[in-house]
Amino acid sequence: MDAPDNSSSRGTRVSLPLRWIETLIITGFCFALGAWNQPDDPFYIAGNFPWPMVGPILVALRYGFFMALVSSILIVAGLGFYLRFTPGIETAFPLSWAVGVLGLSLVAGEFRDYWERRRSQLEASNAYRESRLDEFTRSYYLLKVSHDRLEQQLAGSSRSLREALRRLYSELDDDIDPGISKARANAMLQLLVRYGQLQTAAIYPIEQGKPLDTPLASVGKVSSLPLQDPLLQHALIERKLISIQTEYRSRQADMDTPYLAVIPMIDADGHFQAICAIEAMPFFNFESKTLRFLAILAGHMADMISEQDASVATEDVGRRSFNHHLARVARDAEQHQLPSALLSLRMPVSIRSQQVSEHIKRIRRGLDLIYETEADNRHHIMVLMPLTDELGLAGYVQRLEDEFRAHLGIHLNDDEFQLRTLRITQRDQAEIWVEEALRNGH
Repeated sequence: MDAPDNSSSRGTRVSLPLRWIETLIITGFCFALGAWNQPDDPFYIAGNFPWPMVGPILVALRYGFFMALVSSILIVAGLGFYLRFTPGIETAFPLSWAVGVLGLSLVAGEFRDYWERRRSQLEASNAYRESRLDEFTRSYYLLKVSHDRLEQQLAGSSRSLREALRRLYSELDDDIDPGISKARANAMLQLLVRYGQLQTAAIYPIEQGKPLDTPLASVGKVSSLPLQDPLLQHALIERKLISIQTEYRSRQADMDTPYLAVIPMIDADGHFQAICAIEAMPFFNFESKTLRFLAILAGHMADMISEQDASVATEDVGRRSFNHHLARVARDAEQHQLPSALLSLRMPVSIRSQQVSEHIKRIRRGLDLIYETEADNRHHIMVLMPLTDELGLAGYVQRLEDEFRAHLGIHLNDDEFQLRTLRITQRDQAEIWVEEALRNGH
């Protein structure tokens, strides 16, 4: 049963006084209608149906159990007064009539309250679902917008290090001029702009350990290079990437600098080639992952400059290039923990060894570097695999095994083949391993 103050949500929209007024009006209307239609029997005691009961039922269906009880009591009380105080009526009080009116009205009121409670529960459940749906819709919209922005960013400037290095070597390998020329500096800066979204930056050459005032390449409106800039000086001393993010915490009082970051271009042998001073870049790109990415690219750029400068007529060009790339890969492993691997395959010189060599070259991946040599009637193939972890190395060896077995009908575990692999962690370790592999095989 519902108490008067705990009526349904629809009932609560009608004020309590108005509910009482409506109940009294509907009940009074039943009295008046009966008195007007049948003055000698306004309660239809002698009739076939107690029509005054319609009033309490209407009240029950509108306001529930309690107001139905009030209305039916008024009807029954009105009948009692009518029979007691009306002259000439000696009819006994119809108890069954009164019980029927009360019972049917209260059943109708309880029926209404039950379904009103169900409706309220469904409304609350629906409101909860709507709020969750709105929250989900907003979250989905934000996720979709973020995904679209990320997709556009990745499509416009891929952050794949493998793809970036492949593009670097393809665009700068054709430049055979020694040193860091303006054309080469401009090409390098454009690559840094592409992958770091740099807005204002410049590349300055280094001579005798000091940067020159005039930039070789720039993007945006760069300011003159302050040689005593604390960020610049710290980068020259530490010989590594320095950003305002890391330095501001420890040297806040000294950080009067226009630069966000200074990236040194140092080759694998430690030679300072140039610096890239960054003055402006998007806020969301100015984070450690992007700066680390640019520092790795800058190191490879410095190695390309050094490789052109180190050309020696009597030196094996292929071996020199292999050594330069090995030094850079080892430096990346030491400084940035980038995984790389080496593979050595030694076999007797024969037609089969040539087929193996051609097949390895055919399945060569974009950044892989292959070096071949023949000595003492042995054919030696060395494969340098940058950005290849332990799983990648195992997959590459398995791929070689499958390809050789399917196309050449040979197995790498045959006695004529000597296969060795190495995960690169340090430069000395890698160079010693290469020397021993080339000299002694196993």
